[in-house]
This record gives sequence, C-alpha cells and structure tokens, in this order.
Amino acid sequence: MLGNIVLTIGFLAGLFTFYMYYLTHKGYTNTLVKARIGYHVAATMTIIASLILVHAVLTHQYQYNYVFSYSGSGLSTGLLLSTFWGGQEGSFLLWTLFTAIIGIVLLEYTSKRGDLEPRVMMVFTLSLTFLLLLVNPLLKSPFNYLWMDPS
Repeated sequence: MLGNIVLTIGFLAGLFTFYMYYLTHKGYTNTLVKARIGYHVAATMTIIASLILVHAVLTHQYQYNYVFSYSGSGLSTGLLLSTFWGGQEGSFLLWTLFTAIIGIVLLEYTSKRGDLEPRVMMVFTLSLTFLLLLVNPLLKSPFNYLWMDPS
C-alpha cells in the first residue's frame, strides 16, 4: 500500500514538474524553482519506492505478488537482491530509479547553463513520468497484493 502511494505521488510530481518546466520554457520566471522542487520530489519518491521493494524482498513479505512470484526463503542475500529486477515490474522500477538518479545529475549540470535547463529537463522529466506511469498501481506495480492482482 505504501509503495503504491509513493509511486503515485512520484507520478503526480512528474506531471507537475513537466508542466512547470513547460511554463518556464514559455517565459514564466517564477516556475523554475517549483520545477526543480517537483523533480526532486519525483526522484525522491522513486528512490523511496525502490527501497521499499528491496525491504519487502529481503524480509520475505509474500503478501506482494511480485515478492511471492520472484523470491524465495531459500535464496541467498545476493540472489534475493537480484529479484529486485527479476520480473517486469521490478525491472521497470529499476530503470525508473536509474532515470531519476541520472536526472538529478543532469539537473545540477543544466542549472548552471542558463536557458538549457527548461528544455532539457522538460523532455527528461517526461521520460521519468512515463516510466512512473508504467509502475503505476493500475498497470504493473510491484506493490500489488496477491489478492488484488488480476493475473
């Protein structure tokens, strides 16, 4: 439940960030700081969701369909960690995590380059938001419970 909430907040923050960067690109000056904060919120939510999934795998929380399907009590710690990206949902979350981290570095780089930041980060935020959509609770979330998942 918490993982789905965090992913939803991250997705909404991504949409907000995209819109703020769009407004900044169109000439609004008071939206750049909001866009930066929004990106940091989206990236932080992605990192938190990833940590929640790692915790769920390592503590054998089999109420999650993803953990039930891809991990087991007899696996070593290294193999348990590899179940993070063992299934489609976890793989999408891993790519989302990588994108969020690269985006933080890109944000720091482009913020020193004048008008480059709104254009670059608007497109990059759209990529992050799309990946967050893929792990949305209504689509392929690794945090769906066994009794909730239609498959």
